[in-house]
Amino acid sequence: MAMLKFLFYLFVMLVFILAGLVFSFRNHSMIDVDLLFFQSSSLSVGFWLLSTLIIGFILGVSSAFPNRLFQNIKIHKLSQRISEKDLPLTRVTPESNKGN
Repeated sequence: MAMLKFLFYLFVMLVFILAGLVFSFRNHSMIDVDLLFFQSSSLSVGFWLLSTLIIGFILGVSSAFPNRLFQNIKIHKLSQRISEKDLPLTRVTPESNKGN
């Protein structure tokens, strides 16, 4: 199942890369981008759009990473606590009130 999931993600990633390349080649108009502290030379519209998409993806994944890391640490600690307290459970049997 893990291999199938990996192949699915690989396929989706390749489709997006191919679509990005086609998009980049179809939008070849040159523009200058003037950022606050940086002014670029003339590059294509497709390059700028794809680069901002990639930068946004990287920032989004990196902003979610610490939360995921803390969740994994918490899960690991809780699973250790459960394994330490893995005592056999005694079965509670009801007492008979007959004869009272």
